[in-house]
Amino acid sequence: MSKQQLKLGDAIAKLAKALHIPHCPECEQRRLILNEIRTVGVRETVRRLKAVGFSYSPNRADKRSVEDIIQKMEECCDK
Repeated sequence: MSKQQLKLGDAIAKLAKALHIPHCPECEQRRLILNEIRTVGVRETVRRLKAVGFSYSPNRADKRSVEDIIQKMEECCDK
């Protein structure tokens, strides 16, 4: 029996589902990119996320609360 490893994109999608946050095509695109982080590395993953329009500000990330992150996830699917 082999261990099946949970991928980052899948983990985020499961968390969003548990929080009843809808899953749109943009979320799916990010899920697939994040699932490959172990294969392609962090730098390439960030490049791919930027290519599909995901923005990230490291200066602000440390100031975000869980509520801010959830709100951002919900706003993605309200477009």
